[in-house]
Amino acid sequence: MNNFHINNENAISSLNKDIDIDILKTVFKKNWIWLLLCVIIGVSIAFVYLRYTKPIYESRAIIQRSLKDEGQRILEFKDFNTENNLSADVELLRSPFLMEKVLMNLNLKISYFSEGEVLIEEKFKQSPYHLIFYELKDSSLINVPIYLKDGQDGLYLVFNANQKKNEIPVAHDQLVDNEYFKFVFKINNEKVFKADLEKDDLFFKINNYKTLTNVLIHSLIVNIENADANTIKVSFRSNNNVLAQDMVREVVETFFTYDLEKKSKSSESILSFIDEQLDTVYNSLKFSENSIQSFTNISKNNNPALYKENLLDQIDQLRTEVLQADLEYDLILGLVEGINSKNRVSIYNLIPTLAGTRFQPLLEGQIEKLYRLLEDQEDASYRMTMENDGLKNLESNIINQTETINRTLKAIKNQVKTRKDAVNKRVANLELKLYGVPQKEMQLAGLKRKFDLNEKYYSLLIEKRTQYQISKAGYTIDNNILQEASAPVLISPNPKMIYMAAFVLSLLIGIVYLGIKYITFNVINNEKELRKLIPSRVGFLGLVPKTKTTSNNSMLLVNHQPKSVLTENYRHIRSNLQFILDSEKSNVIAISSSISGEGKTFVSLNLAGIFTLANKKVMVLDLDMRKPKIHLGFNAKNEGGMSGILAGTLEWQNCIKNSELENLDFITAGNIPPNPSELILNGRLDTLLSELKQIYDIIIIDNPPIGIVSDGVNVMNNSDCPIYIVRANYTKRVLMQQLSKLIGDDTVRDLYVILNDVEMTKSQYGYGYGYGGYYSDEDSSKKNKKWFQIWK
Repeated sequence: MNNFHINNENAISSLNKDIDIDILKTVFKKNWIWLLLCVIIGVSIAFVYLRYTKPIYESRAIIQRSLKDEGQRILEFKDFNTENNLSADVELLRSPFLMEKVLMNLNLKISYFSEGEVLIEEKFKQSPYHLIFYELKDSSLINVPIYLKDGQDGLYLVFNANQKKNEIPVAHDQLVDNEYFKFVFKINNEKVFKADLEKDDLFFKINNYKTLTNVLIHSLIVNIENADANTIKVSFRSNNNVLAQDMVREVVETFFTYDLEKKSKSSESILSFIDEQLDTVYNSLKFSENSIQSFTNISKNNNPALYKENLLDQIDQLRTEVLQADLEYDLILGLVEGINSKNRVSIYNLIPTLAGTRFQPLLEGQIEKLYRLLEDQEDASYRMTMENDGLKNLESNIINQTETINRTLKAIKNQVKTRKDAVNKRVANLELKLYGVPQKEMQLAGLKRKFDLNEKYYSLLIEKRTQYQISKAGYTIDNNILQEASAPVLISPNPKMIYMAAFVLSLLIGIVYLGIKYITFNVINNEKELRKLIPSRVGFLGLVPKTKTTSNNSMLLVNHQPKSVLTENYRHIRSNLQFILDSEKSNVIAISSSISGEGKTFVSLNLAGIFTLANKKVMVLDLDMRKPKIHLGFNAKNEGGMSGILAGTLEWQNCIKNSELENLDFITAGNIPPNPSELILNGRLDTLLSELKQIYDIIIIDNPPIGIVSDGVNVMNNSDCPIYIVRANYTKRVLMQQLSKLIGDDTVRDLYVILNDVEMTKSQYGYGYGYGGYYSDEDSSKKNKKWFQIWK
């Protein structure tokens, strides 16, 4: 029996653990549409996401901060201005304080919108209409959508206020003045306005700058680009590309303007203070000069006595110290008043007044610290409420720092007072020594001393004023815009990335699906796989190729397609059966399968036909009395069949029906009985077969599936050739355990397998018998079709 495959038994698994190209091809061919659907659905989802997701645009600019002090470089004295601090600049740029100024400069009191079926688009500088807004009378309308509706009588404003719906008529270039607001409505482009009004819902909102600031501040990004180069990057993100670019441009311009105004105001304040002091001292100096001139004219003596010159010089020096102490005392009082005012600008202006004093090193750092605390408090007040712990903590630090400075000033004031009292005491002692000096000489000397002191103080102020003016003239703020506000760039969503991600992800899902289908592929796919699964004692007879017919029932085809692949394969099976059957006697072939639908009726009909074409007289019996199909294959009625014969109510001679082939007869199943198992086992079947063997060469029995019922097991065992039908891509692998059980228990002595419904490749067309390339007429017509060729 060289035509049969003998192999060892292998364990049958419901999962594929090895790579099998044939199974891969089968799984792909059956499920490729799902892979394609996954990709189509994934790309479609990406399209819908991109279609209904608001785009985010970003504009950015880079600025450079640079401070120069030529006065410090030329005259070698420290500048009076604060040093540049990039971190402070970044915080100012990020602050709600500056953002609110930006929004005011952009005139964002009104925001315009267009509402489509899904998305709402802000029409910043793109609205076909605008409002010249004068007054908001009802604050409850802040941030409330006010829609424009086109009615029969013209345009209307529609909004909800005071728990009612309001409709207010508006017209181009007309004033709208009511209990809610006052503005002039203007249409920029009549054609565009009407088109937008028909397509979408147009509305606008009245903004509160602080509320709008809190919303937009999160879209502003400010970072130090390069600390060594003093560069800062400013960027803004928005769904509106025009707004993104304008916001960046306006933030930079507002920052530069505010910074210049702040420093200019501080400089003017310091110079004003020095000028006030100069005016006062100048008046005192002029008065002293006039007094000396008047005294000289009266006394006719302009030369003081020289005999006590040394004593007078000492008194002059002590008087200078007293005057200096008075100036310091007045300065301390001014500092106390300025510190306790807690005014950030006033405190900032106190720093230059300390220049040149002996207690500058002691107070300058403390006053600068207080100034920074007040500056932080001012910035924080824009972001925090008065109940915020951070703001309270700043207030506490300011109070503590103020008390520290006051204690220091009090100590300094006590020191100055003590020093002044000591000097006055020494002056009094020296003046006692001058008792008796002529009164006129003493008066003249006193006037000259006062004049000299005023002159020295005046010169000192002139020097300080000159230094500050030189420093101010040489101190420049060189703010450079290294990169103007760039054209808005779409940063989200990224169409290429979204489509690519959707394609890859959906493709992976499809591949995973195919992988699961492959792993869980639990049906017998081809001859090679079947040979691995059937027990070693089971013989393999051949293949039945996949055949398409116009009928839903099993049909006799071999006589109609004598040169087809189907017929050639049945000839091959017939050839193999000749090695099994005894040609000297009549043989019974019993055909069964595991479950219904595996094609045992189709094989029975065409196997009978192929034997008939070999000049054999063949009888086909339908023993599948639960689900009979033989009569459908022969296009006959199911009456007077096997159920009546086995029940003893009919004679078999009266139940024989003839087919279209001369030597092929059949007996249908007959009426479906309630007890088919008992009928098959009552012994009449053996008698029937004995009588039929006297007439027919081949008797083919279409048995019920033995994987479902046991009716046909005895028939299979008593037949000359039991055949088990397995259907490709249909029969489960685990059902092959039924073969192992039948053979292992000796329930069936010999068993043979036919693989039905196999998709044949070109290499299989010449399967085992030397013929190749046989097609039916239907196959030939398909071969000539272009789409069929592409599919193959």
